Amino acid sequence: MKHIHRAFGITLLLSLSLFSVNVWAAPYISFSSNRAGNYDIYVMDINGENLRNLTNHPSWDSDPTWAPNGRAFAFVSNRDGDSEIYIMRRNGTEPQRLTYRPGPDINPAWSPDGKWIAFSSGIPEKQSYDIYKIDTNGQNLQQLTDNGKYNLVPSWSPNGEQIAFYSRPNDPGSIYVMDADGKRIRRVMRPQDRGTAPSWSPDGKQLAYYVGIMGSGIYIVGVDGRNPRRVTANNIWSYNPTWSPDGEQIAYDAEIDNPWGNPNVDRNIYTISVKGGKPRQITKHAAKDRNPAWVPEGFLSVSPSVEKQTTLWSRLKQAKNATK
Repeated sequence: MKHIHRAFGITLLLSLSLFSVNVWAAPYISFSSNRAGNYDIYVMDINGENLRNLTNHPSWDSDPTWAPNGRAFAFVSNRDGDSEIYIMRRNGTEPQRLTYRPGPDINPAWSPDGKWIAFSSGIPEKQSYDIYKIDTNGQNLQQLTDNGKYNLVPSWSPNGEQIAFYSRPNDPGSIYVMDADGKRIRRVMRPQDRGTAPSWSPDGKQLAYYVGIMGSGIYIVGVDGRNPRRVTANNIWSYNPTWSPDGEQIAYDAEIDNPWGNPNVDRNIYTISVKGGKPRQITKHAAKDRNPAWVPEGFLSVSPSVEKQTTLWSRLKQAKNATK
């Protein structure tokens, strides 16, 4: 009988393991939304299910970026009166303020090694922004750019050695790349291409970006600036691309209707193959959902269902040992 119990326990453990993988292995996407009346950070799976409000605060919370291990995310909030960068642990503990500069701090981007957060910081009296980086303890602040009026939306290369960003020194603005210490700044896109909000492909060979004029769309270009191509359909207002970890999809937010003169137009999260084709709509809400960010797999361990499965698995292992 003991052997029967042991066999049953092992079979049940294996079944539970497979069930857990099948249900929870799908990637998650986080985004900011004003669906509750103010902007908060939400997370849901790519099937549009299991929606959770992560910040749930009356302030304005947006622009999520995740630690590589999925244990924390950084975001922008005005909960202390100005736009600053905060870090929140995945277990829902109180967010910790990271930046204390006098102007607005926006566009956080977590480095691949988990040690740094790059961000854009503004100087209101000069109407300018520069790129900075700071360690995750709020120490060692470093200014990386001082070359123009606007330097925004930093994006780390997969190896952490370079940062792509949007800059507008004395022209309409374009995409630039610099070393992670701010040296060797060089332009990738021509000014007339007007690319912004770059996102690095996982293999480090391409950049996704959007063009913000006359029906904004999502494009892909080589990091050498060659062979730009449009991924989304013409005349669909699409913004804020972010590459999936497997390099096969791009998440972005889009407004189907022309936004000019229509402040109440909705915005939703979509994914599309990097080869183009028909996009898949992830959120379907009358509010504005924007700034998608793929969530690392480490986040999955905090799902209530996963925790329950882990607890049950532990109990089954104890029961299995007891039958030996």
